[in-house]
Amino acid sequence: MNRVGRDLRRLVGSCSRHPRLTIVLAIGLAAFSLWAAWARLGFETSQLHLLPRGQPYVARYRDYSKDFGELDEIVIAVRGQSLPESQAFAARLAADLRAGPIAFNHLAYRVTDEGLDGRALLYLSSAELRELREQIFDHQAFMESFAASPGLVSLLEGTNRQFAEALVGRFFDLGLQDSATMAGLRFMTTLVTQLRAAITRSVTETPWSAMLPIAEMDTDAGYFLSEDKRLLFVLADPVGGSGGFTNDRAAIQEIRARIAGLRAAFPGVEAGVTGGPALSNDEMLTAFEDSRLATALAFALTLGLLLVAFRRLREPLVMLGVLALSLVWSLGLIALTVGHLTVFSVMFISIVIGLGIDYGIYVLFRWDEELARGAAPVAALEVMAVRTGPGILLGALTAAATFYALIATDFHGVQELGFIAGSALIASFVAMLTVFPALLVLLARRRAAEPPRCDDQVIARGGGGVPSVEFLTRHPAAVLVGAGVLTACSLWSVRTLGFDYNLLHLQANDAESVVWERRIIESQSRSSFAGLDSATSLPELEQKHTAFKRLSTVSSVDSALLLVPDDQPEKLKIVHDIGPLVAPLRLGPVPRLSVRGLTDALEQLEHRLEVASTEAGRDGPGSPLGELRAQLADVRGALRTADPVETQVRLELYQTHLARDFGEKLRLLQKNLEPRLMTLAEVPTELRRKFVSASGRLLIRINPKVDVWDREGSTRFVEELRSVATDVTGTPVISYESIRRMEDAYRRGTLYALVLVSLISGVMIRRLRETALALTPLVLGPLWALGVMNLFGFQLNLANVWGVPLIIGASAEYGLNIVTRVMEAGAYGGPSLPRSTVMAVAFNGLSTITGFGSLLVAHHRGIWSLGLLLTCGSVASLVAALVVLPVLVRLLGRSPVPAELPSVPAGATRGGPR
Repeated sequence: MNRVGRDLRRLVGSCSRHPRLTIVLAIGLAAFSLWAAWARLGFETSQLHLLPRGQPYVARYRDYSKDFGELDEIVIAVRGQSLPESQAFAARLAADLRAGPIAFNHLAYRVTDEGLDGRALLYLSSAELRELREQIFDHQAFMESFAASPGLVSLLEGTNRQFAEALVGRFFDLGLQDSATMAGLRFMTTLVTQLRAAITRSVTETPWSAMLPIAEMDTDAGYFLSEDKRLLFVLADPVGGSGGFTNDRAAIQEIRARIAGLRAAFPGVEAGVTGGPALSNDEMLTAFEDSRLATALAFALTLGLLLVAFRRLREPLVMLGVLALSLVWSLGLIALTVGHLTVFSVMFISIVIGLGIDYGIYVLFRWDEELARGAAPVAALEVMAVRTGPGILLGALTAAATFYALIATDFHGVQELGFIAGSALIASFVAMLTVFPALLVLLARRRAAEPPRCDDQVIARGGGGVPSVEFLTRHPAAVLVGAGVLTACSLWSVRTLGFDYNLLHLQANDAESVVWERRIIESQSRSSFAGLDSATSLPELEQKHTAFKRLSTVSSVDSALLLVPDDQPEKLKIVHDIGPLVAPLRLGPVPRLSVRGLTDALEQLEHRLEVASTEAGRDGPGSPLGELRAQLADVRGALRTADPVETQVRLELYQTHLARDFGEKLRLLQKNLEPRLMTLAEVPTELRRKFVSASGRLLIRINPKVDVWDREGSTRFVEELRSVATDVTGTPVISYESIRRMEDAYRRGTLYALVLVSLISGVMIRRLRETALALTPLVLGPLWALGVMNLFGFQLNLANVWGVPLIIGASAEYGLNIVTRVMEAGAYGGPSLPRSTVMAVAFNGLSTITGFGSLLVAHHRGIWSLGLLLTCGSVASLVAALVVLPVLVRLLGRSPVPAELPSVPAGATRGGPR
């Protein structure tokens, strides 16, 4: 300890005797650091960067990104009051984005049949095509009559004819086969319901979906919809994106601005941006805002604390300025070594403010104490260096070692955090023992003419004891019993401490991407992310596609097989059967509507339904027919009472929609009546590039049926995928591995921190008993904090677990400084716990709590929970250091430690060197 003290005395003495040179060099280094940070410091949002390099699932994901573009695209979720409203919004949004300043590699909300050359029918299942063929066979006369005269009256008359030709005993089905009886009833019910509504308002829907499955296919075919069809998705991949924070942020801001601009035109539509890039972007922006707010708050609260501690302004302001200077040095070092900040490391400033200011507080308290004893400024600083300096150095080394221990883990993001925060603490220590003493000497020169500061306040702050500490040491039994009870309760409580593995819970609750990701999970019980695999040939692709689809945790599998229809020979035959019946049909002009003719047709249909009900009997489908008859009677009654002019206009408008929709379905059928076999090479490039690379690699996207944000769901999903292919990748796999490695990293980090702090303390103190006493707060503090917080429902998560080793590093200096001062008293005499030391430890603890507590303003839930744990842990450690440790020190006694007391130069003056 004495050799270290002498080395520190030489360092501090040199800087104090050449203050201006020291300050100029420090400012020059800060200027260079600012330039380096401005030129080279960036921000990394990619989750891949946080993982260990060389892992196969990371390498494969990067390879897939190169071959297939952005794998986690920006997802725009749209929820309207109806599917057509959502479709119209998506079409308008896509058009606005394409016309905007951001270029997109891919921007789509549906897969259209453009480029499929009339082969859309091949993408229906064989069963659907067979049903379509049978329906057209049975409806041929009906379709021909309506096509010739596409009006409401002709539609009802055709229905009457079909009904009259049907066998009443088996119930009418409009020509459908027996298994489709209910579909026929649904067609009539839908038509009558829409007709009744059209009398009083505008109706755009038509009943054709109930007759032809291709009508339903045309309504939502190719649209990217959730399982319950409540959400429509627009997928966007900006040019140059690929996880780049700056470009993704610009694209996301543009998308959100366009959505906001459409709210007036679509007041019933909700839309939001989510997906991997949006979640990362929002998380990073939230962390930036939280960091700025926490940093400003930490500086303000720390200044207030210093003013309370020292009751003057100049020295505390200078101390904060030196701390800020050291942080600038740290940014330059980060820019030159790491080159970027991540969501993990961006909060290092708030952490370092709380810890780095401690070294200045120790310096200023001891400097005041020596000045009060009559020492000159430089001599006072030298005494501070040789007697308090080793304790400060020991605290800095243990705190930095706690962070540097994280470098030994294999989680890359944690390694960077450890290096950045540890280096920043070393920088703050160096600044406080070089630049701060130089500035103190310059301040002392300005006060050279003032009388010596030997007032009672300074003397009291220096060498006297602390009554509260003396009181506690006189009642050791009560203190130790209380500490023992609290320790036992904490040990019991910690056993049930929970762990929240859900990464989504770490982000801000009100972030748009988080809100919509949760809505997607609620809508389809899974997230927007998928597992990824690949194949090198179609047979291998078919085998893997089938195997993945059988897994219990898989909802669907997307691959190039979706682009190439199955059973094409059978489907071609069915389509060729349909062709001669549909190809000759031409849609005639829409006739003028006759309300009288419509009423007559309704009466005839109602009469036939009455006959059908009688023939069906009570055990037949009489009830549905009775409801339909009642609806027909209601329509006829509405026609009699409604305004004839308005009714004519509304019904003609509905008739127009009815004819137009039938014509669109007819043209869609006719357009796809002569398909050719579809091969992978003939799939449009826009579709093929997402699943087929230029080298021929075939991508497989495996969509989870479970919530992969949940630990159990994620584990089941990844393990099942690996039962098919061990080298799967994708965001769910990466998240799973991240969680697994972070768990291992924090356990190792905590163990390494304990070992390193113990070793450093043992090497510096060189006495087993004193080393054990110094380590007491860092053992009791985290244990008490976790035990008590668990009683209030607190859970560990993948952000706040790093608080445990940080508490160890922060609390180590409390015990170390108390023990080293006790050892100093044993060597040189004086009180074992003078007021200056107790006050320094207390205010250092409060400054640490202030720095950590500033994180509680964070909107990022992970950062907030980290701040909460660090704050509670620091409070508990400080209580252990100031309540339990003095009692243990008094009980165990103290032994003199031979040492040399550095002499104050005889010729030193209060003005210092001139």
